[in-house]
Amino acid sequence: MNRRAIISLLTILAFASCIKNDLPKPVVDLFIASLDVEGTSGDIVLDRSTYTATIPLAEETNIEAVQFKTITFGSDVVTNINYTADNSKIIVSKDLNNRVVNMTEPEYITLSYFQTYEWKIVATQTINRIWTVDGQIGATEWDLEGHRAIVKRRQDYPLSDVKTTEMRFGPRPTYDYPEVAQMPTNFDNESKSQTVTVSAHGRSTIWELIVVPTEVALDFEYVAAGANVIWIKAANIDGASIQFAYRKKDSEEWLKVNDEWYAADSSNPYNRYEEGFVKAIVRGLEPNTKYEVIGYADEKQSDIKVVTTTSLYQLPNSQMEEWAKFTNDQQLLPTGEVGPCWYPFSSVQHMFWATGNPGGTSLGEKYNLTFPVYKSASPENVPADSPGEVSAYMGSQNVLGMKFAAGNLFVGEYGETLGTNAKIYFGCMVDQNIKPVALRFKVKYSRGGINWITVNNKYQSATTGTEYHIGSKQIKIVGGQPDVAKVFFCLTDWSEPHCVDSADEKTFFDPRTAEGVYGLGYFDSDSNPEMVADHTDRWHTMTLPIEYRNPEVVPSCLLLTFTCSGYGDYFTGSSESWMYVDDIELLYDLDEQNQPK
Repeated sequence: MNRRAIISLLTILAFASCIKNDLPKPVVDLFIASLDVEGTSGDIVLDRSTYTATIPLAEETNIEAVQFKTITFGSDVVTNINYTADNSKIIVSKDLNNRVVNMTEPEYITLSYFQTYEWKIVATQTINRIWTVDGQIGATEWDLEGHRAIVKRRQDYPLSDVKTTEMRFGPRPTYDYPEVAQMPTNFDNESKSQTVTVSAHGRSTIWELIVVPTEVALDFEYVAAGANVIWIKAANIDGASIQFAYRKKDSEEWLKVNDEWYAADSSNPYNRYEEGFVKAIVRGLEPNTKYEVIGYADEKQSDIKVVTTTSLYQLPNSQMEEWAKFTNDQQLLPTGEVGPCWYPFSSVQHMFWATGNPGGTSLGEKYNLTFPVYKSASPENVPADSPGEVSAYMGSQNVLGMKFAAGNLFVGEYGETLGTNAKIYFGCMVDQNIKPVALRFKVKYSRGGINWITVNNKYQSATTGTEYHIGSKQIKIVGGQPDVAKVFFCLTDWSEPHCVDSADEKTFFDPRTAEGVYGLGYFDSDSNPEMVADHTDRWHTMTLPIEYRNPEVVPSCLLLTFTCSGYGDYFTGSSESWMYVDDIELLYDLDEQNQPK
């Protein structure tokens, strides 16, 4: 090496020795990849958005001694994506493999790599506790933290002779407790209470049992009206005969509620029986009419309740006849500017339904995923008995290898396109008391095997037979498994439509568990295999029962959504799935066979 080369090398080494390594360390998100525990009653939920693992324990499992079998961990490189994390180098604060853990309190575990993440592991357990007595009024009130059970009981029944009719503080054989005949009977003391000791898994808990003497009077939980029905619910009174009657306001004749109108079956979606209550649904009423309802407990009469039945509201463009093409620019849409995007309305002054088309058509007119189909051009794709000439088609697609787009049709508005993501507003505000008993529609559906999937924000084709986990809740998807269609109708007390941002999983919602949903009808094709098994060429008439958490609540927002790819929020589904929908109808009355009419 010559003298000049040596000097140059020394200069470079000296310069390099003065440079600090300021390159930031990669951000590596750490998570529980799998958790296997004995004694569960459902799937363990691994929620990466909140760093929480939730274990649903079966009733008979000892929550103080939960057997953990295996727990594994994974990583997701958030920055410096060319860096490959080595999962074997994840530092775990404690080893839970093959451990017995007391899960009465959350268990915390810390995972470290370049950064540190704390995961919380919680156990949930529902125990079906029962304590009922003779002369009881309504349902038992349970104070689980205070270990107290409280019953209201007819005051004309003596406190010195309280007979337990049924009891269950937990499942046998794990729990040991007194038999019914061994239960205390004398509650004639200052506190009107007695205690029992319940043993479970070698530990004992003292429960206080309290009897509250109550006047025998009918106590309505609610009296609420739809257009053609009235829902009635009152606390049951053991030993008393409870009956309801009704009449048009200002009429002189009271009409007895028919025996078959009383709830007697816990599986009845329209008038579900509930322990501790007497329920009925009065049918065949006139809309927009005042009615009076009264109840009797033996000879004692309740106050008169006055309700007004609602109107027979139907959704705009429910026959799917009105369609037009406008701009996909949502800021220009109110002007009615013509464009490449199909909309399920004919005038921007009467927007009600929406689709994901504005996002897709920003890449070209061929990415209209939802559009009208005309009987004149495609007679098999409009129901033969339909009064109209048009049906709605929706199909899912892989869009230019960038994202999976699910075909959909929903009540609401498309908000805005944000790169390959979008904001969508589900629902519309309503100013009338809408109370249908069911939603009926005609549908034809074909589902393909899931062939596109998004895992850890990476969009890719799904390999048949390969197991994937999508979203922060790590939903298990196997490549090639059948796609799923979903339909749901909601009535809520929201102050505004719900905004879903496809880039923010925290905005996703499940109508079955969402806050503020008081009326719900839900359908998916997994629960209705007759619709998809070798019958994709047939139209089916589907009826969704609408159940009310409390029918007295006046709804402020209405939602209705159809999609042929139920995991579309996660950019996951089949590009071979499609659905036709037509003749959407809200139903307001039931026949004598308890079926919507």
